[in-house]
Amino acid sequence: MDCHKVREVVFLYADKEMDGELLISFEQHVAICPECARRAVHAERLIMVVRKRCGRQMAPADLRRRILTSLRHREAGN
Repeated sequence: MDCHKVREVVFLYADKEMDGELLISFEQHVAICPECARRAVHAERLIMVVRKRCGRQMAPADLRRRILTSLRHREAGN
C-alpha cells in the first residue's frame, strides 16, 4: 500500500470497517510511514469526536409511527 491509498481508506480503518488483506497492507504501511500513522490517529480521533457529539436521538413518536405504518403497508403489498 502507498500513501495515496492510505488517504483513500483511512476512514474505513478508523471506523473499524477494514479487514483481510486490506487491513494487513494498511497496518504494514502505517507501521513504516510516520505521516500515514498520524493520519490514521487523526481519523480515529475525528470519528470518536463525531460519535460523542452526534449521539443517537430517538425520532419523534409521530414520525416513528408513520414510518412503521408505511412499512407495514408495503409488507402487506398495499
